[in-house]
Amino acid sequence: MKKNIFGATVIFFVTLAFLLMLDDITSNGNHEQRNNVEVYDSSDVNNQSDIVTTDNEE
Repeated sequence: MKKNIFGATVIFFVTLAFLLMLDDITSNGNHEQRNNVEVYDSSDVNNQSDIVTTDNEE
């Protein structure tokens, strides 16, 4: 009896996860990639942010 309840619980949660994943994929109509990058003009020294530049030695 415990094996049947455990099996039914596993099947229920796997089905629920699959349906939630399917709903998330189909409902997201905006597939455009958003860029969160600020671009600075390299010639404008006063407008640069504090970014660390690392050099790789070869």
